Amino acid sequence: MKLFGSMFAVALTAATITGCSHEQQVTGNFDTEAMNTMMQTKSQFGDIALGADLWEVVICQIPRDTTDSIFEPSDERLNLSSADIVNELGPVVDYFVRWSNGRYSPKFTAAKEVSISADEKSDVCVDRALDQSVNSTRGVLVIANAQHTETAVGGWGRPGSSCAESCSARLTHRAVYIGASDFMPYWKGNPPLDLIEHEMGHALDWPHSSTSVDNFGNGVYDSDIDVMSNSAAPRDINSDARNAPGALGINMYLAGWLDGINVAFLENGTKSFELVATNTELVVDGLRLVLVPLNNSTVISIEVIGASGDNRHLLHDRVVIHQIEVAGETGFERRQTVLDADLLAGKSWSDGKVEIKVKQEVTTNSLTTAKIEVRIAS
Repeated sequence: MKLFGSMFAVALTAATITGCSHEQQVTGNFDTEAMNTMMQTKSQFGDIALGADLWEVVICQIPRDTTDSIFEPSDERLNLSSADIVNELGPVVDYFVRWSNGRYSPKFTAAKEVSISADEKSDVCVDRALDQSVNSTRGVLVIANAQHTETAVGGWGRPGSSCAESCSARLTHRAVYIGASDFMPYWKGNPPLDLIEHEMGHALDWPHSSTSVDNFGNGVYDSDIDVMSNSAAPRDINSDARNAPGALGINMYLAGWLDGINVAFLENGTKSFELVATNTELVVDGLRLVLVPLNNSTVISIEVIGASGDNRHLLHDRVVIHQIEVAGETGFERRQTVLDADLLAGKSWSDGKVEIKVKQEVTTNSLTTAKIEVRIAS
């Protein structure tokens, strides 16, 4: 996939943002190569993260004598149909409706199962599901009826090739694939769904996140604040949890789930902002995200995560800072590195050029806000 040669500006008109205080917070023009590249990459996928998103759910039958090393050498097989899986996916729909502020809703329908031969790889499951999918389907969710080994990845997801509007999965090859482990009988009909939510994030062209840039590409999922890192973090704290943590503000913004009025950009000087937690409905006015450019390929993001709902495993509210580095030619390849995952009131973070101070955090009637000051050295 190629990026277009010309760049275009992200321009936001001045607007007053209403928060818990009456301080004026103003957004402005923001024209840097890093942000423009992210917006242009987003444009190649059109409405991929908006509206009803039609997915076919397909069980793939794996022979007991399979030679694919991804599968556990066992005769045990998942005894559920595609329709049975669809009946388990209601919480996944609710998760994405919740985080998109009602702007995105995956719609799962059961499709005919597929199978592979003993000498074929698991990827062939997806190829066959795509080949049989109908024109209106925008993605296939394939579940192998065999479990993966403990050392193999649990699954994968991809946004497929670029598409302007409502393109068929048979053309884009948009897909999610997972092994059988999360739907085996030992879950007693209450399966964890965080892995599917993670892989669905990839199908929305979201990248992994990590606490260290050195971890990218190494299969290290070590951040507990984001569905695109350790998606099982809530379950690590509470074994009854089934959903992943929430989405990062930058992913929500690029998906079209936050509006320009919910985002502020700062290129120079010192400015105070009042941020509302990202897991707050947009009926509550206020900023959700502050973006600060470091250079033509890197942006710092600042947001508040409230320790409630899908993020209640975090135990307390916090300000979170990420470094977002444009890499490769898709959003999937961005590097989103945690700089500080637990910045509390009275604390600050600085890299020598940008300094972020948390002046106050307030939670009132389940609404979490934070006053921050951002200073960019001249």
